[in-house]
Amino acid sequence: MITDNCLQRPSIIESLLQRHIGIIHMAEQHISMDITEGIREVLLTESFTGPVSYLQKFEKPTEIQTGSAIELVGNWYLENIVKDISGAGVLFIPIRHCFKSSQVIGAWTAESYTDVRELKALIRIFGGYGFDRIDRLLKEHTAALLNCIDTALQSNREALEGLAGSVNYGDRIEREANIKQLLDLDTLVGFCIQAGQAIAFHKLLVEAAGAVLEENAPLILSLLRGVAKQLPVDIPEKDDITRLRRLANTVGADEDHDTEWIHAIMADVGVANDSSWGFLPYLCSAFMASSIWSMTTYNFLIHNQIWVICRCINAVIAGSEYVRMERVQQPRSLSNGHAGEISEPETLNRTSIEANIKSALQIFVKSSAGIVLDSWSENSRYYVC
Repeated sequence: MITDNCLQRPSIIESLLQRHIGIIHMAEQHISMDITEGIREVLLTESFTGPVSYLQKFEKPTEIQTGSAIELVGNWYLENIVKDISGAGVLFIPIRHCFKSSQVIGAWTAESYTDVRELKALIRIFGGYGFDRIDRLLKEHTAALLNCIDTALQSNREALEGLAGSVNYGDRIEREANIKQLLDLDTLVGFCIQAGQAIAFHKLLVEAAGAVLEENAPLILSLLRGVAKQLPVDIPEKDDITRLRRLANTVGADEDHDTEWIHAIMADVGVANDSSWGFLPYLCSAFMASSIWSMTTYNFLIHNQIWVICRCINAVIAGSEYVRMERVQQPRSLSNGHAGEISEPETLNRTSIEANIKSALQIFVKSSAGIVLDSWSENSRYYVC
């Protein structure tokens, strides 16, 4: 399946499997043996790595070693598409709705592995267990990147406080001085690119899973879409409501994939619990002073990494607002010393949080616009198509 970092295209693997199963069906007509069941067991063994998130609560027995094939495939996509460790110039192209690369990865380009036909074949081969394993791999990687953002916010807090003040008072000199104090800004932008790549790839995978489900079990997909629209909007949510919302998100039944997916990761790993996350819009606006932003040519095709950075910024700001407000809404003990008494805060809903998200994004836009207009000269301002 994988040789010399070359993954066979999922559609070709699926075609070969179908051909072999067809031969087995012909053989079964002449012998009294169910070989197909054995093939199913083999495929399940190669796909199963544990219970499906949000659906099954049992623990996988530690002595069972399964899922070797999906581990290889999932890690290959993570390393070569999301991380681009081979330096093939992998970019997400929104107008084509897939990833493209300037060089081949093994024997094919990124588009040959990430278009909807290939990802649907991948889902059909490995099923729900396979999808769940790739989902967890992407979550683990994205969680590590979010922790890097958390570290950057804490280590740069003083400079970010100064940046926030300079934006509010329109002090250009102070703003530039505070931006120069931010540590490893280009490195942080690189982490955000990877997070954006992960978000974009996960969205493609979710759409492929939804398409396969619609082809094979349309009533289940219709049920999930209907349930997603009727879920309560109160914050904090009950555990069962959260599980249903996340389940709907895995098949594209939820309207805002990016925010919900990042929100789920943040809630699971415990980031955005620090007050420093209130400065996230200012940190993101400082990206405008990074080398990758100043070297970008803007055009309607967006053949660069700016698209995924913006997607990451939007999702992380929105997700962090959900986590911060959920933390505020948790039941708190009264300060009068009676441990048994619990104070329930005023009920908050998702509409209120969306208003907070818009306010945070407005801060980001205001701060970004000031940095761009003040720091870019005519000589450094690239052609805008």
